[in-house]
Amino acid sequence: MLAKKTIHAETSMNIHMTRRAALGALLAGVATAGAWTSVSAAAALQGAGASAARTAGLTRSELKILTVAADVIVPVTDTPGAVAAGVPHFIDALAKHWMNADELAQFRAGLADLDKRAHQRYQRGFAACTPAQATAILQDLRTSSPYEGRTFELAARIEDPKAPFYLRLRDLVVYGYFTSEIGSTKELRYVAVPGRFDGDVDVKTWPYQNVI
Repeated sequence: MLAKKTIHAETSMNIHMTRRAALGALLAGVATAGAWTSVSAAAALQGAGASAARTAGLTRSELKILTVAADVIVPVTDTPGAVAAGVPHFIDALAKHWMNADELAQFRAGLADLDKRAHQRYQRGFAACTPAQATAILQDLRTSSPYEGRTFELAARIEDPKAPFYLRLRDLVVYGYFTSEIGSTKELRYVAVPGRFDGDVDVKTWPYQNVI
């Protein structure tokens, strides 16, 4: 069973959805963009080979902003959240080895906007906001970020330069969480081979069995 953690995600009524629903959207994105999941993300975590360190990645200040945002998007409940799963560092690895210079600039601009909104609203940086304050800022950003792209294709949103920063941030956090060791073992139940093989089955247990 999946624990019913709450994740900030796009719905027609409000900003929240359960992890079960988010996982469904995530898997839909994986199915339609397998190249991103199998090549790009894996390469980022493994050093990206000869093309590693194409960018400098995030600064310490930006990583702190990202950490607070990730903690709001996938918080700690009865299972560990995004921060414990190392999602901020996963995204930093993507920034270093997967994002190109333009993509990194857009992502940094989005983090800077979170910080600006925090100063305007609470007279403090986003990294210093309480969970309630950070949640309010992300909610405002969500409602002011219309998107007409392929809404349910997670990987497509991540790679779409026209997608609002909030959606790209949220989807990166969700993807990073569910593909982490904590997300895949504490929140989900990993089954290497679905089902099981029974090599010796009594034919009488099978209905409508034709025995030749």
